[in-house]
Amino acid sequence: MELTTREEAVFWLVAFFSFWAYATALLTPNGVNYEVQALIDIQKSLNDPHGVLNWDENAVDPCGWTMVGCSHDNFVITLLLQDNNITGAIPSELGKLPKLQAIDLSDNLLTGQIPSSLSQLKTLQYLRLNNNSLNGAIPMALGNLTQLTFLDLSFNNLSGPVPRHLAKTFNVVGNPMICATGKELDCNGTTPIPLSLSQNNSQ
Repeated sequence: MELTTREEAVFWLVAFFSFWAYATALLTPNGVNYEVQALIDIQKSLNDPHGVLNWDENAVDPCGWTMVGCSHDNFVITLLLQDNNITGAIPSELGKLPKLQAIDLSDNLLTGQIPSSLSQLKTLQYLRLNNNSLNGAIPMALGNLTQLTFLDLSFNNLSGPVPRHLAKTFNVVGNPMICATGKELDCNGTTPIPLSLSQNNSQ
């Protein structure tokens, strides 16, 4: 059935406003793509000796940037910065990329604590922070990431208890101050848990 001129006009009007609503949802109040803004803030907070984070703050779409992966509807879903000698603290701005599914910051020279803002990433499935120099406690809120299936925090300087229900597969070995047995200093009363767990034995 052919559309009348009026029906065609209504169709294209609805299509236009649907696209406009989708596009403006990605913008900050200043008219900047909020994912671009978050990634540029991440870039500026890290020391990148090899210049791999050569992102353009004037860009409108980050999906063509190195080490950034996007979904079919152009949301940032992966950030893979592993093995680049990057220094600094893990940026809290990662929490401003709500569609992230995978983060890999392993094998760098990162210091400081794991930011609690990572617990805002409700779709996160894969997180690697191993082989850095991170310290402090593992944020308990990470245990609330129900989609997280793989987590590697091994070989850092983390301390304190390990949150329950971290991931189906997780690894925290190589952190001598982690509360594993409940007998370590400042770990009294901590329930013993394994330092690593694989999907095969997590049932």
